[in-house]
Amino acid sequence: MARMSSEKRIELGTAMVKRWSDRGAQSDRSVLFVQDMLVRLGRGKALTTKQRSWYDSAVLSDPPKPQNEELVNQLRQDADLAGMERVSSVLTDFAYKLSRGWNLSEKQIAFMTKLTDKASDIRQNGRWAPSVEEKREIEIGVAFCRRYNQYYLSSSPGIEKALEDCKEWLAGNLDYVEKWSAGRMMKICKGDRAKLADAGDRWPVGSLASSKQGQFGLVIGIPQVDQNGSPSLSLLIDGVPTILPLDKMKKERRRKKKA
Repeated sequence: MARMSSEKRIELGTAMVKRWSDRGAQSDRSVLFVQDMLVRLGRGKALTTKQRSWYDSAVLSDPPKPQNEELVNQLRQDADLAGMERVSSVLTDFAYKLSRGWNLSEKQIAFMTKLTDKASDIRQNGRWAPSVEEKREIEIGVAFCRRYNQYYLSSSPGIEKALEDCKEWLAGNLDYVEKWSAGRMMKICKGDRAKLADAGDRWPVGSLASSKQGQFGLVIGIPQVDQNGSPSLSLLIDGVPTILPLDKMKKERRRKKKA
C-alpha cells in the first residue's frame, strides 16, 4: 500500500469512525484504536510502523455484518427515542454486543427487557409526567432530604440518584423526570409526611399554637419542611415570624366532635 499523508489518514479515519458508528459499532476495538490515532495525528505526532500498518488497514475496512439484526435495530431505535436519553448508551451497548453475537447474562437480559418495555410504553402512552399533586410530593421529598449529609447519600446510591434527578428537574435543568426517581422522592420519609398532614389538621392557618417551652404564636402558614429537613410549623411569636419543628410543638388534646 502506498504511503499516505497525515491529512489523508485523518480524512479516511474520520470517515471510518462515522461509517462504523452509523452501524452501531462505535465501541469496536478498531474504532477506538482509530480514534486514538486521530488524536495523535491531530497533534502532529507520527505513528509507529506497527500503528501505521494497523491504522491504514482499519480505515479502509467496513463494519462487520450484525447478528440478531432485528433485535439490534429495535434496541437502536429505543436508544434514540425521546424519554430514553438517560439509558441510551446502555441500549446502544446491548445492541453492539448482540450484533457481534455475544451472549448476555440473565441479569443483562432482564435489564434489557425492562428498558425495551419502557420504550414500548412511551410509544403507546407517551412520556410519564407528574401531576400537580405529585410534583408537590416530589418537592416535599427533596426538602426532607436536606437532613441527609453526603456521607449518608454516598452509601445510599438509589436515594442519591433520585434526589439529584428530581432537584435538576425542579430547577428546570431537565425536560422531564424519571418516574422511578419521582417515586423514590414521593415515598421518602412516610412518617414525617403523616406528621405534616396531622399538623395541617391540628393547627390550621389563623389558629393559635404553643410550643413545649410555653411560647404562644399565631399559625401563619401551612406545615412545611425546614432547612434541616424536619417537618415544621410557621408561627408569629411576639411579632416575629418563627419556624418551629413539629417535635417542639405542644399537642393539645383534640375535642371530640358531637354527634
